[in-house]
Amino acid sequence: MKLSASVIILILTFTCSFCFAVDNETLWDQAAEFYDNGDYSSAINSYLMLIEKKHINSEIYHNLGNSYFKNGQYGRAIWAYRRALVLDPDLEQARTNLEFARSMNLDKIEVRGGGFITDIWDFLTGLFGYNEYLVAFTVTWWILGALAVLLIYRGNFASWPYYLLIAALIVAIFSATAAARRIKIERLTPWGVLIESAADIREGPGEDFERIEIGHEGLEFKILGERENSYLIELENGLKGWINKKAVLKI
Repeated sequence: MKLSASVIILILTFTCSFCFAVDNETLWDQAAEFYDNGDYSSAINSYLMLIEKKHINSEIYHNLGNSYFKNGQYGRAIWAYRRALVLDPDLEQARTNLEFARSMNLDKIEVRGGGFITDIWDFLTGLFGYNEYLVAFTVTWWILGALAVLLIYRGNFASWPYYLLIAALIVAIFSATAAARRIKIERLTPWGVLIESAADIREGPGEDFERIEIGHEGLEFKILGERENSYLIELENGLKGWINKKAVLKI
């Protein structure tokens, strides 16, 4: 019995997909075995192969970060943990390991203060990730809707619903604003991390410019622009300068 071309293509597609999945699973198992045996370089190579094959999720980046950390590559570990948190902001183990990897950094950058009110605002909007603030906004939005319907159809009665309405409105506005700020910082702002043991931060894009600072492995910064072989960066203390692209991994 002859098979139609469409049936043959369907069979081949299914077979290739199955082989691809098995290959990915094999790489995953190999990476875990390498890690358990202390062969962190081989584990790193296996996880990177999975990423190159577009088999990407937060667990792969988290495990890659663990492998980098065990291998003494703290800058790359920070990069991997942050990539994991981009994919899954609620992955607490990655957040914990990220903070531990950051503690290995020689550069202790003091965050530039913007005044008492600004510092309070930064603290409050930095307590949670954007997912938590979006959940808070959604909940308070429904509460606002329920209270509005209640006030419209029940008319005048005790004043407590009005106070609750005002409180819910304040929380909703704050949650929406905080979520927007976290999204801008975590998802829309390009960040980089220094992966070499040390690199010069210069006044301009090239070695002809004067050095203004030395950064060490694990230093994180915003990327404001690029030119030829350099990135224009901004540290958390507000210092701006140029750094060689080869020393940086974009997050």
